[in-house]
Amino acid sequence: MAIEIPRTLVEFILLGPEDDRRQLQDSPILGDVWIEFARTPGNRLELLITPHKEHAAPRVASALEEALEKSGAAPDADIAYLQGIIAARLSFEEVIRCVVPMTYWWNDKRMAAAIASYRSAPGSMAKDVGAILDEARNWLDKRSRIRMQDVEARKRYIALAGLILWAEAQDSAQFATAPSSEEKIRGILGADIAGQVAAALKRVFDRLEGPTDGGLVWTISLNRRAIPALKRSVPAVKADAARTLFTVDCSQITWAVIDSGIDATHPAFADARGAGSRVKKSFDFTTIRDIVSLDNLRNDAKRRRRVAELLARPLKSPPTAKQAEDWLKELAGGAQKGRSIDWEIVERLVEIDPGTPTLSNHGTHVAGIIGADKKAALQPARIATAKQADKSGKAGAKRPAGRAVAARAVASRAKTAIVSDIATQPEQLEAADADASDCADGMCPDIRLYDFRVLAPTLAQTEFSVIAALQYIRYVNERNSYITIHGANLSLSIPHDVRNYACGRTPVCNECERLVASGVVVVVAAGNRGYQHFETKEGLYESYAAFSITDPGNADGVITVGATHRFWPHTYGVSFFSSRGPTGDGRMKPDLVAPGERIRAPLPDNQWGDLDGTSMAAPHVSGAAAMLMARYSELIGEPRRVKQILCQSATDLARERSFQGHGMLDVLRAFQSI
Repeated sequence: MAIEIPRTLVEFILLGPEDDRRQLQDSPILGDVWIEFARTPGNRLELLITPHKEHAAPRVASALEEALEKSGAAPDADIAYLQGIIAARLSFEEVIRCVVPMTYWWNDKRMAAAIASYRSAPGSMAKDVGAILDEARNWLDKRSRIRMQDVEARKRYIALAGLILWAEAQDSAQFATAPSSEEKIRGILGADIAGQVAAALKRVFDRLEGPTDGGLVWTISLNRRAIPALKRSVPAVKADAARTLFTVDCSQITWAVIDSGIDATHPAFADARGAGSRVKKSFDFTTIRDIVSLDNLRNDAKRRRRVAELLARPLKSPPTAKQAEDWLKELAGGAQKGRSIDWEIVERLVEIDPGTPTLSNHGTHVAGIIGADKKAALQPARIATAKQADKSGKAGAKRPAGRAVAARAVASRAKTAIVSDIATQPEQLEAADADASDCADGMCPDIRLYDFRVLAPTLAQTEFSVIAALQYIRYVNERNSYITIHGANLSLSIPHDVRNYACGRTPVCNECERLVASGVVVVVAAGNRGYQHFETKEGLYESYAAFSITDPGNADGVITVGATHRFWPHTYGVSFFSSRGPTGDGRMKPDLVAPGERIRAPLPDNQWGDLDGTSMAAPHVSGAAAMLMARYSELIGEPRRVKQILCQSATDLARERSFQGHGMLDVLRAFQSI
């Protein structure tokens, strides 16, 4: 089993000692990739590959697949692409052999000459590796003689790359008793391993796939994991007063909830007639990685397995197995022809029945803050909805197996909700109506919702899925030649490593900026990293954390929302957990704050409950933006103007700007300012 290279050693080689360190390394492999490969040498990682400038993602994906096929490693790579981004599951050796030679950095004349000299004179490579490792020993002994950042990037690159390749072949048992990172580093550097490290690197360099003309790849980063940014909140932001005074009707506004899924059978999402749900469409983007994978063109067994898995899901319009296979092959074949993703095909494979059970309560709660209708939730007419669901369940027996199971599940859940809640007994029904404090109106009780499912318990990497959902929203609006989806709420959090990208320039942030530029309001949670634990020499230390805004909240054009108390914001101020600004490049974030503590909203299976987090604050702002566009239609397609109105009308809580942004959301004042 491979040995782990401690993070401190990786960072020293990349960046230098802590007291003499610059922000970024020069190689196209970003810092989080180096650190993760060093932590688990030999493992495959989910990576995002950004094309260089004018090169299209399909061309780069096809070139990468070809390079991997030559190396004999393609079956496990599972390459997939979207507009401007490629995902691949690669080992470190495959990155060095196949991806790095495709980068602009590798094709630079000076870099190409240096690598050519290493390949022709391996002794010089061993010498440079030895010098880096010697300096690492000096650093440990507090007698460093040079500034590591002044050492050429290519020397640091080959030393670290060789060290990871060498570690992959070592036995971890020899370091099992090392109690600290420093002792592990001393164990690794204790012997003269420069020759072994250089030999491991030479073995890979001798099998390099030749560089491409001009360089197709710009950077290589991790496909990061997105996590959820976890009564009287609507009156606190004066949304109820604004609805009454300005007669706001949001029934023609549609909002996307990019989250874990919405329970469309919950009575709180019933439409005005009680005959259907305001959750108009649901899409499962947790499967997008398999749908757009290039493996579907050549790997018949994998393609058939994926087809079976897709058809087992409750798709809205399920294709036949042959149709699904043909579609997967067509999507994969588009890369070779340089075509963009065919979203019409993708749509058929990701759109699911809105009644499909969710895997988490988070998305339903978020959607409820935006659009729950308390009156609908308390109406006896729910019985009719249950009967209708029961009919759907019976009809489902004629559908494919996957849909029949889902339909029965939805019907069963709807009937159970009626029995457990009101049981058709008058006294119990009256009690339910009287106990209205258990329910709460959302910001826009008549708004329409689109459900985008990107968070799943078994999905470790979700940035690619989030990007796909954002791109699909743009496609829907462009296809219809008018804005169909007016806004998007992302109550999720992706930690940002400032050494990899400039703040607001990660792949998911860039995609949010494109969506804003297309005319869609994007509201995101600031994150819940405002209070953290720090490990020091003196022990564990707890403190507030500045510069803790997470992605996609670092994007400039989105509305980034922090959290405050649900109805006493002036007393309690900004929630202790709410991420704080400014951004790493000095911009003010969050943009404003909204209630995020113990917020009452719907939960799956006809339940209601309280949750905390900036996840709960963001949908308050989504609802406010929707109300503005519903009342003033000229604001539709003007997301930056909407952001400006909401920020400039916010109530100053007299807190530090990096904590509160412009202040507390005030919907009534926003309406009065226009």
